[in-house]
Formats: sequence, structure tokens, C-alpha cells
Amino acid sequence: MSRTYAVVSNKGGAGKTTLATLIAGEYALQSQRVLLIDADSRQNLAGWWKLCHAKGNIPANIEVTTAATQRAVGDVIKKWTGSFDLVIIDAPGVDSVLQNTVIRASEVVISPVQPGIKEIEAAGQTVAEVNDVNDQYGLSVIHMNVRTRITLPGRNLEAYRYIRPFVAGLRDANYKTVLLETELFERNIYREIQNGLGTLQMQELTDSVRKARVEVNALVAEIEARRSGDAVEAAA
Repeated sequence: MSRTYAVVSNKGGAGKTTLATLIAGEYALQSQRVLLIDADSRQNLAGWWKLCHAKGNIPANIEVTTAATQRAVGDVIKKWTGSFDLVIIDAPGVDSVLQNTVIRASEVVISPVQPGIKEIEAAGQTVAEVNDVNDQYGLSVIHMNVRTRITLPGRNLEAYRYIRPFVAGLRDANYKTVLLETELFERNIYREIQNGLGTLQMQELTDSVRKARVEVNALVAEIEARRSGDAVEAAA
């Protein structure tokens, strides 16, 4: 049966689509069959996919489809269960009934967090929603936060320094969430691949791409380690 992950933030422009394509490319490189579902009305993921086809940069082991309604999300997951190793959903960028459906369908929810107060607040809202879904439906959806668009000077910003204690405060309040140690830096290549260049893993291995590849590989490894650890804990 497929694993289903979702990339969720209650703020538009948080970097959901970029994060989804980055990790999808890494899983695909590991010979896992990946289905990306674009459930965001802005259709950024579907637009990237069309550009990839137009430019002949079609990633191996990846397919993309759209699902703009609650029923469509459920139908797509039901139809393709067993055909893919991993389903990754690019969720709507606003709090909605559809977002709730996406969370319920997922094993893991990942929220990108930029070093800004509104972005941090949006991640906190997602944490609360995931925990509410778990409580209401008796589920154990795992929530993870990943810091994105980080710069070296930005690490000195108050907002950046606030992310870790903010997540720690949520955990102290009995919200189940975690802050991943791997960070995604602000890199030109992350923006460029959205113009139909395929995945990060398809790019020529320049020094900047190599650094990005190391970063994304570490992120996927940490996601899987956290997922496995939480699954064992939940079963105990």
C-alpha cells in the first residue's frame, strides 16, 4: 500500500510546491514510484509538470495529477493505491475543508516554515489542525516542520531564532509535532527547477547543485527516520 504524505501550510507562498518537488525527486531517485497530487487551486505543481513536458524534462518514476475537491482527493488516492510507493499531496494554501481531508488521508504532514512571523504562525495553525484531526478521528498523523529559504545572514534574524522555541512551546502544550534539523537554504536552483527543468536530481552536478542535493538527501533521510520512530512509538 502507498504511503501518503502531504505538504501543508495555511499561508500561500510558503514554499509547499518547491518542497514537494524536491523530496519527490529524491524518493524517485531511490527507485520509488511517486505520485504528486496538486490539490492547491493555484495549480503551481500542475504548471511545473506541464512545463517539464513542454521542455522534455520528464522525471523518471514520477507522475502528477490534480484533485481540487474532497471527493477527487479520495478518488485519486483510492484509484492509485498499490500503483505507487509514495503519494505526496500539495495541499491548499488556506485553511479549508479540503485541507482537512488531505490531512486525514495522510500518514505524514510536513509544513515548510520560513523565518517570518506570519509563516511561523501559519505552521502553528497547521500543527493545531493536524492534532484536531487526530483527536477527532482517532488517527496518528505525524506532523513535521522544516525550515526553508534560510540564508546565513537570516540566521541572525529574531524570527529565525524564534522558530525552535515556538515549536518547543507547541510540544510543551501537548501538540504532537517536531522541528526537523535539516534546513533548506535559499538557493537559485530551487526556484529554477519550477520553470520546467524537471527535478533537482536531474540537474547537472555543479557545486551549487551538489550542495542542494546533499541538503535534500539529508531531509528525506530525516523524514523517514522520524516517521519510522513515531510509528514504533505509536505501536508500543
